[in-house]
Amino acid sequence: MRAPIHCTPALGLLFLTAGLHAAPSAAAQEVEAPAAAAPTAVESVAARAVGAPAAAGGLLEGAKGVVTFEQLDELLLWRDAMSPIGQRSLQQLLEVRLVEHLGEAAGIVITDEAVAKRTAVLDDEIRAGGRQGGLEELMREGSVKADDFRRYLRLSLVHEELTRRALEIPAGTEVTPDQQELWLQDQLTERGTQAEEFPWAEGVVVTSGDLTITRDEFAVHIRSETPENEQREACYLLLLARAVRARMPELGAAGATAALDREMERRRAEAEADPRFRGASYEQILTARGLSVEAVRRDPAIQAAALAHEAVDRQHDDESLRAEYEKERRRFDSLFGEAVEVRILYMNASPRPDDPLRPSFKAVEEKLRELREGIRSPEDFLAAVEIHSQDRGTRERKGLLGNLSRAGDSEDLAGLRQAAFAVVDRAPDACAGEVFGPVRLTNGAALAMLGDRIPAPTWPQMRMNVHQDLRRRFLEATLLREQVVSYLDAK
Repeated sequence: MRAPIHCTPALGLLFLTAGLHAAPSAAAQEVEAPAAAAPTAVESVAARAVGAPAAAGGLLEGAKGVVTFEQLDELLLWRDAMSPIGQRSLQQLLEVRLVEHLGEAAGIVITDEAVAKRTAVLDDEIRAGGRQGGLEELMREGSVKADDFRRYLRLSLVHEELTRRALEIPAGTEVTPDQQELWLQDQLTERGTQAEEFPWAEGVVVTSGDLTITRDEFAVHIRSETPENEQREACYLLLLARAVRARMPELGAAGATAALDREMERRRAEAEADPRFRGASYEQILTARGLSVEAVRRDPAIQAAALAHEAVDRQHDDESLRAEYEKERRRFDSLFGEAVEVRILYMNASPRPDDPLRPSFKAVEEKLRELREGIRSPEDFLAAVEIHSQDRGTRERKGLLGNLSRAGDSEDLAGLRQAAFAVVDRAPDACAGEVFGPVRLTNGAALAMLGDRIPAPTWPQMRMNVHQDLRRRFLEATLLREQVVSYLDAK
């Protein structure tokens, strides 16, 4: 869930947040499936599997291939509701509902004319702040629907009028955001709030006087606050967990539970061994994140991971994992093998001595040699990168190219890799800070500086990497993300 976005002070409350949806991920892929219309809210279907998994005899045939809104909301509640962001979202919902409730009781009516007038004022303020597209541009960037905006703007005017009446502020006198907030908090204090215990089995989340926030209402609010890419991922994971379970019918319920128990123990051991948590128990670590052991066990990502681990364990022993490693040794070594951190100072160059746009390789390499002569320390190298490097991406990262593996396949970096490991081989334990070059690259040349060396892993370490890669392949072979369409894809 994204953090609440505070709206402009002119609105007084955080109302604008409650209708915002994150823009669809740019990486979202087109779904190709016969007659696979995206589910709609009218159908009460949040997502469904398409293609081979949903076909007759497929892992997700029939109802198994459908995610309802109730199922999606249940996952989001267990995952997010008790987190710090979820609790702030609940407070926001309570404040919105209280203003609606008190406004109706007071008979306050906000006309369309008043909403249009305040909209124009906001648009002028936004343009005066330097955003030429004004309010429309701001709403478009936030994927805010016009109807949602008008609703919350109307509600902010109700809030303003309630505050004016309570504080006896004369008509025509500005009501400040601080006054509105003070009035609202006084109302909450006077009415009191009673929070019920999660997971709200009785259906009530919190009450304030005669106002009640129900579990269903909060679930819909949580979903509205969850970015679309996260909702899509949640739908995919719900279906993935089902598909993996259907792929392993021999386990039975007891076997699946035992696999999940083992996964939880692995995660407990990993978390409690992490020095960042300084001896905290697994339960304490989860509580700090607004989670619980039960919430984690319910997570379909954990359930799918547990079964994938079980599947690979059943298929492979140490000998067969070694065989998998040897079969794709270069690939595994490029991903997980020996590597060294590399920073570069890059300059564009041309193979043509008469190129009108770029200097020749010879001229650039001479310039880089001169720069290298003046470099006496890592700090000197970083300063030279900031001044002279012509690659914006690495320059903004202080020259950082990344970890370069000895077994990499990139032809563009072959010369740099060879030169880097020539330096490493001369002094494996003392190569950090060594500057070398110039080295020719595809469209230029570079000086480079080495950072920390990552030694080749032992077999037990590489074994874990091979095991993890096989688990990833198992899950991808079970269900692909493009085999799931959600109600969001109908937009």
